Amino acid sequence: MADQRTTGAQHPKSIQVVLWPTVVFFVGLFVLFVGERMLTTDGLQKGAATVAMLLIVAGLVGMLSRRNSSKDAVERRALGYMLLSGLTVLVGAVVYLLFNFKAAGLQESLRASLGKSYERASSLSQVLLPALVLLGSLPLAFIQQAMQKMTDGRGVAEAIEPHRVSFSAQSGLSVALVAIFVAASNYVVTERNTKIDLARFQSTKVSETTRKVVQNLTHPVQVTLFFPTANEVREQVQPYFDELTKLSPNLPVQVLDHSLEPGRAKEMSVSGNGMIVFTSLDEKGKPGSRETINIGLNIDTSRGQLQTFDGDVQKRLLQLSRPGRVVYFTSGHGERSFDAGALDLIKDDMRLPVGALRTIMSNLSYEVRTLSVQNGLAGKLPQDAGLVVIAGPTEHFLAEEVSALSTFLDEGGHLLLLLDPTAEQTAADLAPLLKRVGLRFTPQVLCHPERFASRTRKDNDRENIISTSFSSHVSVTTLSRNSGRAGVILPKSGFFEREPVVPAGVQLDFTLRSMPNTFADVNRNFQLDAGEKSQVFEVAAVAQKMLDPGKDGRNKREMRLVAMGSADAMSDGLVPWMPNRVLILDSVKWLMQEEALLGEPAQEQDVPIVHTKGQEKLWFWLTTLLMPSLVLGVGLLYTRAVRRRRAS
Repeated sequence: MADQRTTGAQHPKSIQVVLWPTVVFFVGLFVLFVGERMLTTDGLQKGAATVAMLLIVAGLVGMLSRRNSSKDAVERRALGYMLLSGLTVLVGAVVYLLFNFKAAGLQESLRASLGKSYERASSLSQVLLPALVLLGSLPLAFIQQAMQKMTDGRGVAEAIEPHRVSFSAQSGLSVALVAIFVAASNYVVTERNTKIDLARFQSTKVSETTRKVVQNLTHPVQVTLFFPTANEVREQVQPYFDELTKLSPNLPVQVLDHSLEPGRAKEMSVSGNGMIVFTSLDEKGKPGSRETINIGLNIDTSRGQLQTFDGDVQKRLLQLSRPGRVVYFTSGHGERSFDAGALDLIKDDMRLPVGALRTIMSNLSYEVRTLSVQNGLAGKLPQDAGLVVIAGPTEHFLAEEVSALSTFLDEGGHLLLLLDPTAEQTAADLAPLLKRVGLRFTPQVLCHPERFASRTRKDNDRENIISTSFSSHVSVTTLSRNSGRAGVILPKSGFFEREPVVPAGVQLDFTLRSMPNTFADVNRNFQLDAGEKSQVFEVAAVAQKMLDPGKDGRNKREMRLVAMGSADAMSDGLVPWMPNRVLILDSVKWLMQEEALLGEPAQEQDVPIVHTKGQEKLWFWLTTLLMPSLVLGVGLLYTRAVRRRRAS
């Protein structure tokens, strides 16, 4: 509050800032709070409400009188802001008293006039009061404090600074709006009890592939969760299964507590809580095979399993929902080992194992075995061979072995062929297999001057070509939908061409192509030289031929082949890279005639970040020049603006 005087003791234009109307106003609010929250007697409530309203009105009258008597325009404006804030609070208080104070005596009249709307209006008044109190009292308090700061300690100010008053009012209003928003959001969330996972990595999220597995269940699989009522791990996994069980009646889910159901737990060989049991049921509901996940009860120790939970669930469902199928890896020809652990980096002259590929096969519920001359490779391949994998061989294949593989294809077999362009003789041995489907492989390593994965910071990194060019074939549908995010890495890749004559009935498709300006590095100097081709190359191909359509499309017999020009693309060093992992998964599922399950399980695992040379240049300039310059520029502009404002 301010009182302007022109006595000789003061500056002719000095302003007396007073505090008492604001203090009286807030004392009134406090009395109102005490009466509403602490007093229970009607008489005392009525007395408190009367005193509170008198004090609030007295404060407002004091503000109004000071405003009318002031001769300073800025002071009148500040007092106007304060008066408006006080009136806002007064409106809220009056509305609240009318609906909620019994001593007010008007509730019955309002109930009769409003009818069914009375309860809604009453609830609204309870929300309206704190909102209006915040909207009114905070700007008022902020303005009063700002005006007190402009005085000399005795309540006298030479002038009221308008920008400080405006800024204080806006600050108080902003704080009030934020508080109201937070309170409203908390109320809505509490009432609706809605959970939203906004984390970068989302644990226990149902993938599209797992949805397909559940929807394609041909017989029931009972899921039993053993958890106590209040448990953080249960809160993570139960919504996951609640979502799955809505997709199919063949996935019933129940939750049991081991301590309360010891008999049921013993039947399922469960020793305690924190277990998830999957039970295959026959047509009569009799339990059969079981699979379990021991996830535990502590959220901290269970985090690792929650990161791959969707994949673990998918694996159990596949194991129980379909008969076991066998995948054979050929051996005896310098093929990649599938017993070694994964490697982190692509290094020169190092043959990367395919242990992760074997793990992926096992997770898809395939049994993995080796195939050599001793168990049928040179004669008749095993009858249970659902898929044969030739993983990067470097040594000679016998003519009998190639003949046996050719017969396997002709009879409707499925073959995954991972070729190494540095093994020219082996590529020549396997050429008849590719010719049967109209393909020809050229064992020349491809390079790209820009689109490559930089690993060693040397010229040989150009062999690690990257591609985001996919066909419309079903085996690369997932990759095609996400081609804008990242590309498949193909280290040391050769390329394919179509034979002049493709055998009758064979459907041939090149699923993966190199990027433009890729060149075949004939002399292995990692540079485009005269005579070397620079173009788009076909680096992966699929072929299929229908032999027996089966009855109603079931149990059909069809020859299928996937050929990759880079064995390293499906090796341990690149399986963690998501595009390569999806390529492996979808290629294997297509080969096994399981197109309905294409896609990647949801997981929270970290994957390595791979940048092309061009992306590295972009990040370099962004982080070392552009961003610092932007921050510096914004700082300079702000400083200049502040100086101009102060100068004016």
